[in-house]
Amino acid sequence: MSERTESTYLADLLNGYKPEVNTDGFVGQLRADAAAMVQKLPFPNTRVEDWRTTSLRQITRNTFDRAANEALSMEDIEAYRLDEAEGSRLTFVNGRYVPSLSDTSALPAGMIIDTLAGASEKHPDLVSKHLGKVAKYQNDVFVPFNTATFEEGVFIYIPKEMKPDVPVHLLYLSTDTNAFHASPRCLIVADRFSDTTVIEDYVGIGDGLYFNNAVTEAYLHDESHILHVKVQRESLNAAHMSRVAAYLSRSSTFNSYTISLGAALFRNEPLALIDAENAHATLDGLAMVNGSQITDTHSILDHKKPNCTSHQLHKTITNGTAESIFNGKIFVRKDAQQTNAFQENRNLQLSPKSTVFTKPQLEIFADDVKCSHGATIGQLSQDEMFYMKSRGLTTQRAQQLLIHGYALDVIENIPVESLRKHLEKEVKELILAETAVENVV
Repeated sequence: MSERTESTYLADLLNGYKPEVNTDGFVGQLRADAAAMVQKLPFPNTRVEDWRTTSLRQITRNTFDRAANEALSMEDIEAYRLDEAEGSRLTFVNGRYVPSLSDTSALPAGMIIDTLAGASEKHPDLVSKHLGKVAKYQNDVFVPFNTATFEEGVFIYIPKEMKPDVPVHLLYLSTDTNAFHASPRCLIVADRFSDTTVIEDYVGIGDGLYFNNAVTEAYLHDESHILHVKVQRESLNAAHMSRVAAYLSRSSTFNSYTISLGAALFRNEPLALIDAENAHATLDGLAMVNGSQITDTHSILDHKKPNCTSHQLHKTITNGTAESIFNGKIFVRKDAQQTNAFQENRNLQLSPKSTVFTKPQLEIFADDVKCSHGATIGQLSQDEMFYMKSRGLTTQRAQQLLIHGYALDVIENIPVESLRKHLEKEVKELILAETAVENVV
């Protein structure tokens, strides 16, 4: 693909694209504004600092069309269902909502969970007040492309003081139907004193070639709490661009955990705007890559007001010729006194041919703060290996146990037991596949 074509890749993909739903009213205008922005913003390349180490050829060398409809049964999704979320699940296949595979009967009365198409008609004031207000365009062409092309989307509203005792499970399944692109969109609005858990679960069924460009916005009103989990276990031929943006009001808490196990290319850009006192944000992550996979996390924790806290622990495991990129930015604005921010990026290299780029950043404009950041890149500890082998373990078994313990730091914080067990099993299977003695440093 030529340089000129690459620079307008998403704009060219957008030409002639007409969403099947929501083309009028507020959402229609939002789409039109976003489409105009896509035409103005260039497709990123390695000459741009934030994309300097990230190749997007997994996207630009392919042509993606609108996804074809594909019918799945309950048997097809059995392996991905969560016990705690029976009766609180929305299922999407290739970006399209499938009512027959969804069930929200366990959610309390008054809580709204609907497609964005339905919610914009039934609750236009709620949707128009929050949609597109947290995930901003700036220089990120993927956000307006999502806005211009998303179909049904998801809208979740948790009323004042409501605390559902079941998590909301958003199950996104991608099949081998054709080389397609989809734009999953999710808007979560937590009213005052509410508390909920939302799980976004992206699963590739088979080895399909596709491009998911997902945007999630979370708006937390005063003293509300959201626990957000994003699981990415896509096809190893897929590309997944992820934007998770949260706006935090007074004394609110946003705890977000991202587990990335699949995709040829995964670019994750979580953002927490901490815009009132006594709020807290967590942006933790675990990424495991092998072969020629690329995982890239560019995060922002933006402290704008005083007496707030944040936490970020991002861990990666690289093998084969895989690449891991981390650029975590913490901003402490002038008025954000008494901020306490922690950031750590830890990288475990199992292969000398894998590559790790890490760039933790602090920009502090206040003088009464407590902030720390750091990064480590290393191999399995030879002292720990010696200790475990001296207790009778084989080299391979010792490696597996050490890697497993390293990975569980993030997974064990997920409070949904069935999901935690799913992830522990998948991580264990990946470790077993990757720990042939000759492949590990």
